[in-house]
Amino acid sequence: MNKRPDFYKGADISFLPQCLDAGMKVKDFDGSEKEPFELLEKYGVNAIRLRIWHTPENVPESGGYCDLAHTIAMAQEIRKHGMQFMLDFHYSDFWADPGQQKKPKAWEKLNFEQLQNAVYSYTGDTLLTLQERGLLPDIVQIGNEIRSGLLFPEGELPDYAGMVQLVNAGIQGARSVADPSEMQVLIHLDQGGRYFYLKEWFSHALAEGLMDFDLIGLSYYPFWHGTYTDLKETMERLVEEYRKPIMIVESAYAWRKCENGFIDEAQEKIAGFPASPKGQLKALELVNGITASLPDQMGRGVFYWEPICLPVNGVGSWAENMGLLDEDGRVLDGIRAFLFTRQAYDPMEWAKVYEPQSITVQIGTPAALPAEVSVLRMDGSLMKKKVSWQTDGEVSFPHPGSFTIQGIVEEKELPVAITIQVVEHFPEKENLLKDVNWDEGMAWWQTESSGEHVVAQIYPEFVEPYPAPPLNALRVEGKKNFTFRISQQVRIPEPGEYSLEAELQGTDTTGVNVCLFVQSEQGKQEILVHPTEHGFAVCRLKVKLNEGPATVGVSITASPMYIMMRKLSFAPTFHPAL
Repeated sequence: MNKRPDFYKGADISFLPQCLDAGMKVKDFDGSEKEPFELLEKYGVNAIRLRIWHTPENVPESGGYCDLAHTIAMAQEIRKHGMQFMLDFHYSDFWADPGQQKKPKAWEKLNFEQLQNAVYSYTGDTLLTLQERGLLPDIVQIGNEIRSGLLFPEGELPDYAGMVQLVNAGIQGARSVADPSEMQVLIHLDQGGRYFYLKEWFSHALAEGLMDFDLIGLSYYPFWHGTYTDLKETMERLVEEYRKPIMIVESAYAWRKCENGFIDEAQEKIAGFPASPKGQLKALELVNGITASLPDQMGRGVFYWEPICLPVNGVGSWAENMGLLDEDGRVLDGIRAFLFTRQAYDPMEWAKVYEPQSITVQIGTPAALPAEVSVLRMDGSLMKKKVSWQTDGEVSFPHPGSFTIQGIVEEKELPVAITIQVVEHFPEKENLLKDVNWDEGMAWWQTESSGEHVVAQIYPEFVEPYPAPPLNALRVEGKKNFTFRISQQVRIPEPGEYSLEAELQGTDTTGVNVCLFVQSEQGKQEILVHPTEHGFAVCRLKVKLNEGPATVGVSITASPMYIMMRKLSFAPTFHPAL
């Protein structure tokens, strides 16, 4: 067994056999070919994570990869290079994540007791097979992103009792092979930056008798799972609450924007760094720094999910822009994030200066410039710093347009800018939707949902001057995987371009699809949007329509999450001739 490092710098490279079989070649910065393990080791990777599927041959799309035979071959390479080994049991023949936790085909007809026994035996037998070959994992993961449960339907939440019994069977299977001094047991959930979800899961699971485990593993993708400060605060609270070390077992960021890539411009904005090689490196370094900042070295490390994959133009996949290789197989700057060490890390270093939000004013109306901006440090903490603007105090403009004011942030003397949009007047919109404030409840709206576990409630927000009528928002939440749709039928008065808009706030993760849609005689048009819990953001879908009927609204297909919507509007973007 290899000595446990003080900080795991890991990579999940489960796709590697498939990529190599397809002819992938990996190159260093200078263009010289390298073996993948050799390259990873050179740049500081000290741990490898592998997923294992039960019988992937049952799912043609899997190609038969990630089975026990491939796991053994990969584990031999891991040990050959002196790296730590984490094994991720999906307990499925294919992908398992918050949106899908399908039982292996071999277990479909088992009753609950038989299912428990199958989990126990399969976990133990797999680990024994590895142990006999000197390949026992250092860490074993019982289920993959199991915040919504595992082995559906028996282990699907909100049935915590059923889920816990199945997780316990996996833990017992692992413990029957090795104790924590040889192999640690890890529980893996998504939503790494959202304490309220994780607290709910652990509170209920422990109350139902979840057996002792050794590590908490989190997925944290900065375009899905909350801000960097959210991640810091979430991990600190989990450590204080449960006294378990924490790892980020899945993280990644994009190195470019592309039409078929994995993230879009809205997610790039949420993540806070440009989709570029330098932006990718900075995002990864920041996740390392936040994890390492936990007290008493309780942040044990970070794993990058599938860095060694080659873009295939036109396919549209994770590999297009989320790996650490370009089209030629040459390594990108992001791999330098694995060179991180606790000793060389400065938690107070500035990671990012947040640009102030743009301001929109009417002609002649003064715009007050913010006195301070927020600065993010490498440990995930925020601080305020004063700004010296090229124009002090308030500014006003005599004609419409877009204007940029430059400034300098104190201490580091870094540049910052604010954009001011000047308009002649704020136009009144002709909203074709009725009762968008839900003053009459759902009388004007049609809703569809997947069942009783979906709760839709109207939340009033009272605004000044009190007692003005409330601004209502519709909150939709599912405690298990769910679908929800709200819509209204309208009549398009004349051909032209129309805009469907809504202010949205909520949570996002794997398997969440929130769409604005317009259904007309011309077909369905929709746009995927990405809410965050940090305030309402305007989402917009522009469509060209002919005269006639249309159905417009919001549709949701998601793992457990919530979303709030308000100020829905559907209006022409043109001004009809009089």
